[in-house]
Amino acid sequence: MKKIFTYMMMTIVTMTLFTSCEEEDGYIATTLRNRDWQGYITRYYQNRWRLSGDSYATVMRFESKDEFYTSGRGYEVDFDTRSPYRDYAYCSFKWFIVDGEITLIYDDSKWNPIYIRNDYYLSTSQFSGYILDGSYDPIRFEFYSEGDFAGWDRYRSYSTGNYGDFRYYNGREMKMDDFDATAEQPVVLNRTEQVRQETGIADAVSVASGSFAKAMMEE
Repeated sequence: MKKIFTYMMMTIVTMTLFTSCEEEDGYIATTLRNRDWQGYITRYYQNRWRLSGDSYATVMRFESKDEFYTSGRGYEVDFDTRSPYRDYAYCSFKWFIVDGEITLIYDDSKWNPIYIRNDYYLSTSQFSGYILDGSYDPIRFEFYSEGDFAGWDRYRSYSTGNYGDFRYYNGREMKMDDFDATAEQPVVLNRTEQVRQETGIADAVSVASGSFAKAMMEE
């Protein structure tokens, strides 16, 4: 009788924990989904593209088929805030959540997967914590959701030039006209067709321009 009772208790506890984890993952997915998360990831740009300085920023967007999914697809763009449509890398990814940990696997294998540890902070307006990208130490990230990101269509068109308003992440607002323009054409690396063939995913995309493209070509 004692063995049966112990087994039943263990089963109830296991089911409770499993349900709790499922509910937590669902909450995380709901909070992440369909928002433009804009901010920066320290040392990420240097680790991945060997780009130094503090003028870089990142925007991520998580999407899924419906509100019950804890996985889906998304997009990320990393750019130099001084020349956001000259120097950037834009790629799609697959994402999923297991026991609170968020994993992003990029469609282009040149981008390392990243793992967002479950000691992060997440609300409808802020997302911050640490990621692992294959380097030894966790990397700090800090994102904010402050409305729609105006640049998605521009990056998806694979072109450069001015495009409406743009938020510059040093505490003040800037217009695209405030950036230093140059007549020199940037290096563009468009691997979209290749990653679509490799992954079999019709909406997979990978495009880099300027300093980001040069770094990827040198790998």
